[in-house]
Amino acid sequence: MEKKQLLKKLNAIQTYEDLESLAGLGEIACEISHRGGGLGFYGDNVASWDALENVHADDLPNKFGAGCNYLGGGLRGAIFESGFSKDIEGSDREILEALQAACVRVYEDVENEGRLNDETYEDGETNWEAAGTKSCRAGGVVSAY
Repeated sequence: MEKKQLLKKLNAIQTYEDLESLAGLGEIACEISHRGGGLGFYGDNVASWDALENVHADDLPNKFGAGCNYLGGGLRGAIFESGFSKDIEGSDREILEALQAACVRVYEDVENEGRLNDETYEDGETNWEAAGTKSCRAGGVVSAY
């Protein structure tokens, strides 16, 4: 697939199913709960992806994509990108940045599907953990450490 088309596809990804449609990246590593987690792909699979030309496994974290830290007290921090080596340039950098951003969007979509961000329970009671998490994210809080 041409890089321009790939970037367009990556930028359009919103759901887990969309992310699964990416060929050549292997299984999605996904562990999301009320205590944070991660979503993405194993770094060595990303490094060997045909869409990338000059990326090595040691340029990427073990799990590449998005994560979220548990802050304590039922609160989750902002969803963050995993990052990668600053030495990667050009179209490889663009593709990795777009893939990370897609993983962040999908992470939040999975949270929403799991109703982790619903501020009201079915019985009408306030879900203070969701309300607090929303406030932490609005403030840009990523970690409690």
